[in-house]
Amino acid sequence: MPAQLQTVLWLLPTALEGAIVVAMLYRKLWRDLPIFLSYLVYSIARTTFLFLERHNEWVYFYGYWIAQGIGCLAALWVIRELFDDGFHLHLGLQKLGRALFRWSIVLLLIVALSIALTSPGGEKNKLMTGIFVLKRTLTVVESGLLAFLFIFAFSFGLAWRRYTAGIVLGFGVYGAVELIVLAIRMHYGHSVQGLYNWVMMIINNCCVLIWAGYLLFPTMAKTPEVDLDRTRELLEKWNHALLLTLRR
Repeated sequence: MPAQLQTVLWLLPTALEGAIVVAMLYRKLWRDLPIFLSYLVYSIARTTFLFLERHNEWVYFYGYWIAQGIGCLAALWVIRELFDDGFHLHLGLQKLGRALFRWSIVLLLIVALSIALTSPGGEKNKLMTGIFVLKRTLTVVESGLLAFLFIFAFSFGLAWRRYTAGIVLGFGVYGAVELIVLAIRMHYGHSVQGLYNWVMMIINNCCVLIWAGYLLFPTMAKTPEVDLDRTRELLEKWNHALLLTLRR
């Protein structure tokens, strides 16, 4: 990868994340999404550290993968916050949203571990094999949670704040592409490392650009009107179906 292009793809998302942090603080959006704001600050600090240590191979390698693990766990907390934000605006459904989040994690962990144990690998290095299996497992969980969030949102007729929808969209696009690229990387091994690096840097830029498009422009942050009658009708149907299931 040409050095100049690599530097641009590496640092552009960090600059945009810094602008998003400033915008959230100025417009007081951090009150709605404090965990997402913390995630952005962490992402900026992580990239800055890795960029400064890019010539130190040992520090960069372990620093990168440790930071990746922390970032994946932090992303799960951001998704939890998105569940809360999507449900608490509507008929006091925040507790239901948290319950759905917990059960979704349990289900997805089972699915992700099953995939990880049965997937063939082309990586000869056992350490890298373990790292990619763990990374793929976390990515499956994150992507599945976002998919469940979309399903629940449509089922309950939820209407997010526009900037919240933008955050979900950014994470969703990133997770979907990452799953495909990780599968290719694990199958073909180190021979496709260059492709893996290129695609991940580009999709990271796309993800942050989506966030910037929603969070840097105030007109995108308005909350759409909610059809409460339709929402109540849907909830009554869900409640009736749940009661029938429990009686059986």
